[in-house]
Amino acid sequence: MKQVFILGASSVYGVGAEHDGWGDLVKSYVHNKLYTSDGPGEACEVFNFAKAGSTIEFITDTFPWISEHYQRGPELVTLVSIGGNDARAVNTPDNYVSTPEEFRDKLSNLCTMLKVQSKHVIFVSNGYVDERKVSPKPSPFNDGIVSYFTNERRAQFNAITKELCESMEFDFVAVECDKNTWINEYLYKDGLHPNQLGYQLIFEALRPKLDKALAFN
Repeated sequence: MKQVFILGASSVYGVGAEHDGWGDLVKSYVHNKLYTSDGPGEACEVFNFAKAGSTIEFITDTFPWISEHYQRGPELVTLVSIGGNDARAVNTPDNYVSTPEEFRDKLSNLCTMLKVQSKHVIFVSNGYVDERKVSPKPSPFNDGIVSYFTNERRAQFNAITKELCESMEFDFVAVECDKNTWINEYLYKDGLHPNQLGYQLIFEALRPKLDKALAFN
C-alpha cells in the first residue's frame, strides 16, 4: 500500500485556512483519486502529522515513532515543510532558535533518516511574511513567548533546504510568487500564515510532484 506522511508546523497543519490547509488539500485530492466510481479504492493512506510551533528537532524526534507505528511498507511518500520556526528569534530580535549552520546539520540528519524510510521525499518551501505584523508576534499559546520572523532569514533557510534536497535527490517545491503579491493576496491577516488562496497556491505547486510520486495520471 502507498502512504503519504505530511510533516511540519502550523503552515502545514493549516492555520489561517477557512477550509483546508495544504495538507488537507493533499488528503482530499488523494481520496478523490481513490474513491471515485472508477478509482482503485483503498490503495493509499494519507496522514497529516503537522504540529503548530514545530522545529526541526520535533520532526527528527517524532518521525522514527511515526514510521514504526504507521508505516506499512516501502511505498512511502513523505512531504515536509520545516524551517520557519527554526529561522525565527525568540523574545529579542537576535536570539535565534538556530543558526544557519546548526539548521544545515540538523536538516542533513533528518534528510538521511527520511531517505532510508521513504521512496519519495518532497520538501515545500516557506512563504513570505508581513514583517510589520510578525516582528514581533506574540505566541498564541499563552506561554509568554514573543517571536520575530523576517523574510531574509526565511529565504536563507529555504536556500539551505533546497541545496540539501538537490544533494539528496529530493524534490523541492517553491511557490513562484513575488513578495508583495503574496503578502497582499495570499497571506492570512496575522501576517505569518497563508490564507485559503495561499494554501491552494501551495497545493497547486506541489501537485505535479505528488502526482509523479504516486503515479497518478
